[in-house]
Amino acid sequence: MKNFNVAIPTPFHDDESLYLEGFNSIVQYLTDNGIDSLLVSGSTGEQNSMSIEERIQIIDYFNEQKFQNVELMFGVSATTTRNAIKLIQKLEESVFDSILVQFTPYIQPTQEQAVSYMNELLQHTTKNVVLYNTPFRTGFDLSAESFNTLINQKHSNLVGFKEEGDIKRHHNTNLPDNFIMFAGGDVDLTQKIVNGYNGLSSMVGNVYPQEIKQIFNDLLEDKPVHLRKINHLINEVIDDKAITNIKNHYNSLGIKVGTCRSPIK
Repeated sequence: MKNFNVAIPTPFHDDESLYLEGFNSIVQYLTDNGIDSLLVSGSTGEQNSMSIEERIQIIDYFNEQKFQNVELMFGVSATTTRNAIKLIQKLEESVFDSILVQFTPYIQPTQEQAVSYMNELLQHTTKNVVLYNTPFRTGFDLSAESFNTLINQKHSNLVGFKEEGDIKRHHNTNLPDNFIMFAGGDVDLTQKIVNGYNGLSSMVGNVYPQEIKQIFNDLLEDKPVHLRKINHLINEVIDDKAITNIKNHYNSLGIKVGTCRSPIK
């Protein structure tokens, strides 16, 4: 699994219905600019605004395409185990290489329930899986102890962790070889690398694909970087409404992605 991906938006028509054909131009633009791994249906893709059926339509559409030389990850977020399993089973026979599994939004499970939830989902797929802990969005924060429990259960397909909490609490966890700790977003990227992240799921890469990928690689290799330039690129995209800014950028390039679903518009 690659340690850098770009989280792409979901194209919509003006009436907010899916515009599936819009994915083609996004994929072409990013691959033409050196991006070889994409996250579909993540937070940037407004996954929680979409029904399970709409997300299955996206999976089916990607199955029909012949995208070359690009790794594909699909984000799974659901408020019930049943719906999460439905998506994961659909992905098992798909072109997607890996799955990003978010902890259940809004419900706020106990730590034990969250561990049980992930263990059950992991049993339903042979695809590579990255866990996604995003307390700000879900209201749930996976503890260091629970993460350590999941790691110690030695799921062979658990290959990464996208952490939007405090990565430093995991420094004593004995991670498998080649395990990727993904930074959830580009904000404070320099400090995140210093703190121990070795992967990035980037929103800014939609607007500055070549630049942010090069900056990330330079930071990993401890090469000198222009901090003011980094912060300028990130702030330009992230300030105010990041997903709206990203969609406005694509539309300005003639790549039709529409607007965000209400009420984000």
